[in-house]
Amino acid sequence: MTDVDEENLNPLRIHKEAWNQKDLLEGIVQRYLTVRAHTGGLWPTWEVESDQLDENLEELNGYLERLGWMARLRRGDTNQLTTLPLPHRQFPGSRIHLYMWTASLITLILSAVRWMDTGRPEYGWFSDSVYVDALLGFALPILFSLLLASFIQVRISAKFGVRSGHILPIPDPSVIIWLFSGLSTSFFIWPFGIFFIPTLPRMDARPWTDRISLAWASISAPIVMIVSGFVFWTLGFALTTDSYLVTEEPYRANAPFLFELLAAFVPISTENLDWSHPFFFAAAFLTLVGWLLMLPVPTFPGGRLLVARMGLEEARSSGTQILMFMILITAAFFIFNAFNGFTIWIPILSVIIPLLLFMGSDVRIPMMLDGDRPLDEDTHRRLGIILFAAILLALPPEFPIEPIERWDAEATYSFESDSYAELSDQWNASAYITLTNPSMLDYSYSVSQEILGDSLWTSELSCVSQGCEGILKPDESVSIELLFNHENTTHQPSFVEYEVEIRFDEAHSYVERSTILPNINASLGTEWYHVRSIDSVHACLDVHVEKGQSANISFPDLGDEWLPYLWLEGQAGLTQTLTSEDTKICLDGVDQALPLNVQSMIRNLTLGNSSFVVNYDPTWDHIVSSSEGWLIDQHQPWGAPFDANGTMYQENTTSCKESYRLLPPGSEDLNWTWDLSILDDFKVPASISEGQRLKVKFGEDTYVFCNQDDYTTTKFIVQEGPDLILHHNEEAIRLWDVPMTADSSQLELTLFNSNEDEVVFRHAAFGNVEWDLSALPNTLNSGWNNFSLMVPNSEVNTYQLTHQDGAILITFGAYMEVES
Repeated sequence: MTDVDEENLNPLRIHKEAWNQKDLLEGIVQRYLTVRAHTGGLWPTWEVESDQLDENLEELNGYLERLGWMARLRRGDTNQLTTLPLPHRQFPGSRIHLYMWTASLITLILSAVRWMDTGRPEYGWFSDSVYVDALLGFALPILFSLLLASFIQVRISAKFGVRSGHILPIPDPSVIIWLFSGLSTSFFIWPFGIFFIPTLPRMDARPWTDRISLAWASISAPIVMIVSGFVFWTLGFALTTDSYLVTEEPYRANAPFLFELLAAFVPISTENLDWSHPFFFAAAFLTLVGWLLMLPVPTFPGGRLLVARMGLEEARSSGTQILMFMILITAAFFIFNAFNGFTIWIPILSVIIPLLLFMGSDVRIPMMLDGDRPLDEDTHRRLGIILFAAILLALPPEFPIEPIERWDAEATYSFESDSYAELSDQWNASAYITLTNPSMLDYSYSVSQEILGDSLWTSELSCVSQGCEGILKPDESVSIELLFNHENTTHQPSFVEYEVEIRFDEAHSYVERSTILPNINASLGTEWYHVRSIDSVHACLDVHVEKGQSANISFPDLGDEWLPYLWLEGQAGLTQTLTSEDTKICLDGVDQALPLNVQSMIRNLTLGNSSFVVNYDPTWDHIVSSSEGWLIDQHQPWGAPFDANGTMYQENTTSCKESYRLLPPGSEDLNWTWDLSILDDFKVPASISEGQRLKVKFGEDTYVFCNQDDYTTTKFIVQEGPDLILHHNEEAIRLWDVPMTADSSQLELTLFNSNEDEVVFRHAAFGNVEWDLSALPNTLNSGWNNFSLMVPNSEVNTYQLTHQDGAILITFGAYMEVES
């Protein structure tokens, strides 16, 4: 029904004194209906009847409209007809529409610019300008869809004889705050730029002819928005580009249920939503708001549709409204998890719940002239199908819009390795490294590998021998295989112990170490290594015996003549029966320097019926003493290994490759101090200028020297004690506790005692050949101390300095005299 311009009305010429308004209206009603009685009321009301009530009522309202009146029919045991004046001046002027649509265009563009600032393709989606992209990709699709929905709604209303207004978008000015405040997008709860889309005048305030006109007019705009949203979702999937540079946390628009359903049948990747085309955000707004409008909430199109299908009295009953409220709260809690933090559902519920509570029982709206006439079965069924399909297919996810927290997630890796090597033409084994980039950034990577110890095993990465590097794109994974090989020789292979280093962006480094065993009953490790206990150091070798098996171990190159000086720990000799409970064997003896000096004799071992060849790792866990620190100058240099290009730090404070590369503060001074208990990670100043003196102080701790050329490390423990420097073969040695070999006929020793006091100097000898130690003093004087000793004529000659309760102990060994 439409408003009629008052200037075009043709009023009846009725004499005032002869006719009052009630009489006039009753006379008009009697032309179309049979009036049985006048029932009174605020507005003229009559009991009426007619054989063609529907047709006559429509004709009556058509006539009354020209007079500015309308007739509302209440059906029941008796039909009551009430005449009411048509509402006037409900439609706003065109200027308000122009202003609001223009303001909405601006807020839509600004909103899009805010979330586009986090990143977009190098040349944009449509243009280099972010504002053009915001206009073409977001603002225009939304406004075009709303304009289309508005005209279709007006057209359908007019088809049923009702004049309805156009949609009036309400801009959201808060986007200006988000745009210029610099706040994170995670606070951007409603990132669309339009707050809501009412119709002016309100649809509930317009007089509807009947329930069918109310139903189709109400459902038209939401359906157009939902369908338009589906179209833009489809276009977004088709136009989404590859990854692009992201500078801060971006937003993601999540697709409704329809596309989640389609993803199970057609190749639609929801990962594309992370690289959101602006069409996704336009589609998210249209489908979300369209879906919300379909909910049975008073003043919403879905609320009017509920009235059209159920009738005004039943729809507004307390039972129905309580049911709607419980369904709403249950869905919000269980489907959308709406009460877990401040999400987009909080502002939505803050609008919906008050409408349900305060307007759910208002029987005055919407106004229908023939609201008691039910829908026909066909219309009722079609409306039900449309409502069900719209609610189901446009069902939004828990987070319709959400920030992408993984955008700067760290790259990850997985590592899998064979436990056993298998024999075919040769021994083979492999390990697998998978690198994964879960973020939206590019990460550089490098992978390197190394077999630990001196082994006959060879290894190669599947990409490039000894290393792989490249760029991991967002959501990309790279798989690398590490292959191990060992020739099938007369002796069995040892364990293969290896290390894989994985680096991402030169900032994050990960090291994986693993061991692969040959698939035999019993096997040995690659090499002997030193194990320090409280009062001694042993040479140990890893062993493995399968469960339920046993094997005897022996040394074919060591004769019985060595039994007084060397034996297996816990045994009386150099043989032992090993079981699965044994994980290593250790050599013990009278002289802890002996295993290192007889390493050629302990390379060959027999384990069960198999022979093995192993090597010897000479790495020594140094323990040296220091009281006031080391004095470094031109006369007392660093010595090996500190004179190389390296860094020094306390153990477990950093790693070799990540240690600090700058000199400690004070390097320009003539006299300066480097206290590693305070400044524990700096480059070692290997070169000392003339006249410069450096005092290096240590706490009682474990320190690591890292050679930055090859990343080899030397670890040493500092104890409280005398400061010594050993000079041997014209080389200064500050880590002087390592076992030494006397391989010449005369041993020249020079010890520099930097302490002002004398140091107790103890000495002892082992073996079956005598050392002449009569020339050695019992104390070390402050300063230089020189010694010269004749080396016995024996196969193995050893010596070693150790710190012992504030004194220095030097031990000598001479084994197996050689006949002249």
